[in-house]
Amino acid sequence: MADKDEKALDTWEEDPRNPRNWSNGRKWANVLTVSLTGFLSTAGSSMPAPAAIQISKDFAVTDQRAITLVVGVYVLGLGFGPFVFAPIAELWGRQPAYRWPLFFLIPLHLGCSFTKSLSGLVVLRFFAGFCGSVGPVLGLASISDLFTPQERGRPASVYAIGPMLGPTLGTLLGSYLVLAGFRWIFRALTVATAVNFIFTFLFMRESYAPALKRKLAREDALTEAETAPPKPTAGVERKGFVPKLRLSPEIKAVFSRTFSRPPRLLFGNPVCAIFSVYYAYTYGIIYVFLVTVPMLFSAERARDGLFSNAWDEKTWGLAYIGLGVGFLTSAFTAAIAQDRIYRRLSKQNGGEGRPEYRLVLTQIGMIIFPCGLLLWGWTAQAQTHWIAHLIGLAIIAYGLMLAFNSIQVFLVDFSFPYSAAAIAAASFLRSVVAAILPIFAQDLFVMLDWGWGGTLLACIALPAAPAPLILFKYGVVLRQRFRIED
Repeated sequence: MADKDEKALDTWEEDPRNPRNWSNGRKWANVLTVSLTGFLSTAGSSMPAPAAIQISKDFAVTDQRAITLVVGVYVLGLGFGPFVFAPIAELWGRQPAYRWPLFFLIPLHLGCSFTKSLSGLVVLRFFAGFCGSVGPVLGLASISDLFTPQERGRPASVYAIGPMLGPTLGTLLGSYLVLAGFRWIFRALTVATAVNFIFTFLFMRESYAPALKRKLAREDALTEAETAPPKPTAGVERKGFVPKLRLSPEIKAVFSRTFSRPPRLLFGNPVCAIFSVYYAYTYGIIYVFLVTVPMLFSAERARDGLFSNAWDEKTWGLAYIGLGVGFLTSAFTAAIAQDRIYRRLSKQNGGEGRPEYRLVLTQIGMIIFPCGLLLWGWTAQAQTHWIAHLIGLAIIAYGLMLAFNSIQVFLVDFSFPYSAAAIAAASFLRSVVAAILPIFAQDLFVMLDWGWGGTLLACIALPAAPAPLILFKYGVVLRQRFRIED
């Protein structure tokens, strides 16, 4: 049996069933499906944001912070789901980790469209976020299954458009759906999730190599069993028609290690922790702007003492185009440059790639991001033409996306083959930050005004700026010292 396993291991790299040997068409069908899943998951978080006024009137709630919970608890659910679904993906494969949560997400979205109380809506939204977390947490891990490090940058950049553009485009779509009533937002999410669920059967194939190898081993074992004489099976009891598995201490240890790996990475590995914190902050800033852009552009949502462009209800949602342009331009830049940078630096290193080569774009993004915050904040306080505010938003999104996307790919390369666990750890932190920051965002700008509020956010981002340079110099030493253990 050991000889067969070694032989299978030797031939796996050339095996056509190896996901990295699939045709480009099959690979990109998987990539686009998981990208859609990531987009719908994050779009679902922000689509109800423009409906805050309608929801408060429908449920007779006056405290706007309570309405913010409709968005916040969903994002919080996005953070807790990865601790369940990432281990499932590593134990049983990607397909069940995608399909079962999406199956339960459909009735959760539908329930949100019928609930009669704010508390019921908040509870349903939390579990919707919990089930919807599979897209953001497993997407890059699925891409790492399909592509080598030298090929991974472009599909990772395409995938990142979904989770990053989701909150922005979701708010824009929500601003128009709410004109028909806020419950239509959840009905639209129900239909979109159902379509996504069907796509996972039509276009998604199992891509996790260990799961595929186990499946092939079972098929070989069944083939042998058909030709071999029957023999007793250890570890299995049968009661009636239902087999009952006795978990050995070894299997229990595997479960324990797999489910504890994300928190061990987050709290026990300083490299993963530092970049997860910055990754979380950049993601939280997106949700800060989901609640502050309406204050700057919408007449109905303006706050006393703060400048507003005072656009009407049918046009203020277009202000998110600035963020969208920045995200798309940044994704295009990363798709072109990321793999080229990686291959060039690998060539200079004797053909050996390093995860730190992903951090070139991270460094650039960390410089551009706070500059955009300063431009946006001070042009708003100076009450300049609205185009200056949109340019500021585009620069913020460009720098933020460069850093966010390249950090994700760095974490995947850094933690391979435990990519899902590393992204789960980072996703938990980013979701907690994204759930908390918007609660205080409006009061921040009311107290400090646009200029100093943007300056404070920029100053918080600056201390992390030297991190990519430090990793470039000491990355190998740090990875050896804080080696990821099974």
